[in-house]
Amino acid sequence: MTKLFVFDLGNVILPFEHRQIGAKLYERSRDRKGLTPQRIFDILFDMEKGLINPYEEGLMSSSEFFGGLKSRFELDMDIEAFKDIWNPIFREDRDVNKAILYLKERDYPLFLLSNTNELHFSYIIEKYPIVHVFDEWILSFEVGAKKPEERIFRTIFEKMDIPAGEVFYIDDIARYVEAAKGLGIDGMVFRDGKQLWDVVNKKVDRQATRARTLRSS
Repeated sequence: MTKLFVFDLGNVILPFEHRQIGAKLYERSRDRKGLTPQRIFDILFDMEKGLINPYEEGLMSSSEFFGGLKSRFELDMDIEAFKDIWNPIFREDRDVNKAILYLKERDYPLFLLSNTNELHFSYIIEKYPIVHVFDEWILSFEVGAKKPEERIFRTIFEKMDIPAGEVFYIDDIARYVEAAKGLGIDGMVFRDGKQLWDVVNKKVDRQATRARTLRSS
């Protein structure tokens, strides 16, 4: 029986498109030799070697991260101009928002678990009220570990005393869902709001039926 729902943030709650970051930084580079928009994007966001990884693991401050990029790409901008490129990449998914509020109205505890960084999350908490519905935020740059590392998932159990089998995790990346399942956490690979609603409704209805059965026995 599910008692806790844990949601990923990017491309679940907030779809995003970040490829334009490479193009916009390329435009602001004073020395483009050996660079293309795609090359900048790859240097930043490669899953294994991207410059974003230590930043999202909390190993450097936002000013250190920006300073490194400014030097690497010879960027003609200050950090405020960088934020205007870095941050506005997100949009809301209204169906997902409704599913989250539906669960909240039924008193399910809700956790947010995300690979993210200080600049993005500071922007998100100002612009998207839905994140304030969650009871706990588990953020890679605060935990010091990124998915699929076991440590970030174990933070769930530091925040709440609950068996792994009563946790349901929602993420758009299959290997992260599999990593959670390795700890006994059930989960789903998110595709869209309709699929999420189908799963949520089945879980809530099943548990409501079970509760009625227990009351009548």
